[in-house]
Amino acid sequence: MKKIFLIILIISILIGSFWLVNKYFRQPNQNNPISECEVKEITFYYLETCEWCNKVKSEGTIEKIEKLGIKVNKINAAIGPIRDKFEGVPTFVINGKVYEGYRTFDEVKELLGCPKGENNQTQSQPLSRVLSDINFVGDKGESVILEKEELKLNPSIFNDNQARFFNVKMPDGKVIYFFVVKDKNGIYRAAANACQVCFSARKGFHQEGDEIVCNNCGNRYPIEKIATEKGGCNPAPINPNLEVKNGKLTIKQTDLEQVSEFF
Repeated sequence: MKKIFLIILIISILIGSFWLVNKYFRQPNQNNPISECEVKEITFYYLETCEWCNKVKSEGTIEKIEKLGIKVNKINAAIGPIRDKFEGVPTFVINGKVYEGYRTFDEVKELLGCPKGENNQTQSQPLSRVLSDINFVGDKGESVILEKEELKLNPSIFNDNQARFFNVKMPDGKVIYFFVVKDKNGIYRAAANACQVCFSARKGFHQEGDEIVCNNCGNRYPIEKIATEKGGCNPAPINPNLEVKNGKLTIKQTDLEQVSEFF
């Protein structure tokens, strides 16, 4: 009887010890937290001179991601090593996919496949509001208003082949800055006052002769090419051939929405 009791006691001690050890090693701590997210490791590319990169850092986004138990490979794009293809920073590489541009912590957390708890509802403003709240330092131009999902401008103001700058408040509250220019062939072109590479500087473009010039990096683009090419430092295209309807130059809301990510 005593032997049976002793055996049961030893087994109970072993089971209890195993449970305690397992609980100890599984318990998350600040130095080695256990992640419940689908993704366990990401890469973050940045530049020290990038305003949006510094905004990501100042908001503590990287530290918050690391506290989820996710390894963040922080790489200065000016130094490297560069293992992924991208054209601007900040850039997150998550699960093999490249996400260029500013992201809030909540947006990154969603991309990481983290579980949604009761308190996971974002308390931050939507991305569009966050971006719109930051001052645009380029030519803001004239404020115009959408009516029935269209903008209508007087085409005669572009007869001198000079770019005219505008800003419009979209239904989601975001302000989009853009310009319209008439080339020497009589074609009206509309493009964002921003590009994929330099949009974080929020300096926009200006015109010099027959060229549109980036205020941040100095790259130049012939007016005849405006709104025909995407990517790089090209002014983000809105429409390369605007129509004149009933005596008014018309820009559709859907065309403006194509460049909303840059503001």
